[in-house]
Amino acid sequence: MMDSEMTCEMAEALDLVHRYVAETLSPEELDRFETHLLECLACQGAVRQGAAVRAALREPAAGSRTIPVAAWALPLAAAALALWLLFPTEGALEQLGQVGPMPAFDGLPIRTPEDSGVQLTDRGMSAYQAGDYRRAAGLLGDAFERDSSLAVGFFLGVTRLKTGEPSRAVESLAAARQPPENPYAAEASLYQAKAWLQLGQADSALASLASIPSSAGATYEHARALADSVRQALR
Repeated sequence: MMDSEMTCEMAEALDLVHRYVAETLSPEELDRFETHLLECLACQGAVRQGAAVRAALREPAAGSRTIPVAAWALPLAAAALALWLLFPTEGALEQLGQVGPMPAFDGLPIRTPEDSGVQLTDRGMSAYQAGDYRRAAGLLGDAFERDSSLAVGFFLGVTRLKTGEPSRAVESLAAARQPPENPYAAEASLYQAKAWLQLGQADSALASLASIPSSAGATYEHARALADSVRQALR
């Protein structure tokens, strides 16, 4: 059960924005998320973006659209959706592939002191934690060339995705997906799917999402919601 004081981090972990826009939240989740949404500008923006993707796919065939009920007459959560119904956007798949909050690095060592690339890795992860993703991508890329460890491949792939290099992100994340039972595999598959979406490759994205097992918990739920949004975009 969710805490009464919801945070954006909790909403992201449970993938509430994707599921809210897809209308798949349970009644309890819906009530708590909409309460949170009333005061959270960040989540309001995320809902607007998600709703825009769906709205872009619902244009009337005649080229005209009816204006929804005035937004000021609706609760805030509904108003966000209604406003975006007026403004369809291009690039639905690419929008679904955008990266939100970056995966957290727990500080555990991902190299041993004897590794030749340990200093590159440490500097790369320091840049990652500081939000300097371009510097992190360069350093982790150099470290990955010396030793293609799973963890370095994962964070390199996510960083390349964040910095607008989806093709290279696909390659790095593919390395982090093998073997399938490794601790980075599920998240690597999720972010690889986002990279495929940025490249406009819906089928490849859906295949990556389908590979995530139900045992992956929140990552699995995120994948299901994202796959649902992708299928909606293809209709």
